[in-house]
Amino acid sequence: MIRLFHFLFFVLVLFAATQSAHSESFYKYRGTVAAINDISEGELTYLSLMDIAAATGCDLNWDPMFLEARLRLGKSELVLSMFSSFIKFDDQLLNMTFPALYRNGDLYVPAITFTKALDNLVPTSLFWDETEKTIWSEERSYNIIDMNFEPKMNGYLIELVLRDKLPYEVYVSEQKWININVFGGKLDERYFRTRTRPRAIKRIRAFQFDESAQLAIKFFRTIGKFHYSFATNPPRIQISIIDTTFDPAMLDTLDDEYTDQSDGINVIIIDPGHGGEENGAVGPQGLREKDVVLSVATKLRDLLELDGRVRVIMTRDTDKTLTLEERANIANFEGGDLFISIHANASGDHPKASGSQTFFLAAAMNDAARATAMLENRSLMLNDDFRSDTPVDDLNFILLDLLQTEYLAESQELATNIQDRLKKKLKIKSRGVDQAGFYVLNKVLMPSVLVELAFVSNKREEALLKKDSFQQKAADAIYEGVKKFIDKYDTDN
Repeated sequence: MIRLFHFLFFVLVLFAATQSAHSESFYKYRGTVAAINDISEGELTYLSLMDIAAATGCDLNWDPMFLEARLRLGKSELVLSMFSSFIKFDDQLLNMTFPALYRNGDLYVPAITFTKALDNLVPTSLFWDETEKTIWSEERSYNIIDMNFEPKMNGYLIELVLRDKLPYEVYVSEQKWININVFGGKLDERYFRTRTRPRAIKRIRAFQFDESAQLAIKFFRTIGKFHYSFATNPPRIQISIIDTTFDPAMLDTLDDEYTDQSDGINVIIIDPGHGGEENGAVGPQGLREKDVVLSVATKLRDLLELDGRVRVIMTRDTDKTLTLEERANIANFEGGDLFISIHANASGDHPKASGSQTFFLAAAMNDAARATAMLENRSLMLNDDFRSDTPVDDLNFILLDLLQTEYLAESQELATNIQDRLKKKLKIKSRGVDQAGFYVLNKVLMPSVLVELAFVSNKREEALLKKDSFQQKAADAIYEGVKKFIDKYDTDN
């Protein structure tokens, strides 16, 4: 009798299955997408339990005799019973409000409530997005889930999907960057940095800080009017860029520069220190730092242009005066990917001080680094707007600090590459890689280093710096260090 009941039950549910409309939902985890069959029952979306099990890596065991399904992962399991809205999870009872359905040889569960129950079983954190028909799966520490892009007829829409509503701010920098700071946000930096970009976007950067997360999106074109708001179901930050040039019908006809999808190193800024009214350090025999570094910078430019992979911008290619602020502005305006400032060191107290050294931006760790930074920061005096008592806007300082923190590791790696080559090429003492607070490095929004070729205050090294062959070796060394960095960066992406 029991078997007859089960047989008649399955005949009925199989007949009912033919009346259900099928479509497709998705399970997304760290860039991977799995399709999940779904059906609609009234206003509810039901998902295939078989597809959910496959997407999450769970084992599914269906017992038709007892009308019971077991979804197991490790030592834990969810147990579902037909006709019941309750699910057993280990020793707990969970209520998914609506019972499972049997359709087309598969069990279907209500997406909005079953996802919450499944969240107990799997190691990741899940939530159901009814609008996108998607189960989002992320590491439990993450509350910034994904980013969506959509070209519109009158502009462009960016959506940052969150798990919950969080405080945030949105602003534009350098005309082409949309920056989103989410306070209390947690994200997977690698996922956002390596995800596929739409054609209108040149680069995506993601950064996790102690108390916040930041996403920066660089467009190929200048950003004009934009506005932003918060939407729900799911929680998301929406940013609308008002610009008719983003008309999707036009994207297929854009030139190669616009549609270039490479996220490698495209623009390198070379900054020959000092110049014009500022000689920089002057050696015992009268060699001026500004002349030597311009010669080395020109040779480095020629090597990079011959390589052909990057566009090179020099902050100066003649003997002219530039403030540190102006140098940084040139680098940022040109959209530089790397910034290399070239100098020659000096020590009035220690005329025998010698060697090459490469710096990246951070707090100075020793007196020698502080002295070098003070020497190179003298150019601040050329800036009429600079005053030692100029008030610092707290928000601007924090934002600038966040922007610089994001490039710290890359800057240190670039400095190490360059210094390794200087040590091998120049055959003089290597003072290694160090960190110090250089104003010009603090203002450029890209990985940046400052190279001290040798000590112009040292008679022997002054004589070397005069030689064209030594200058060429210095340029070769910097080029090889940059090339190594570019090769690794392109391989990683």
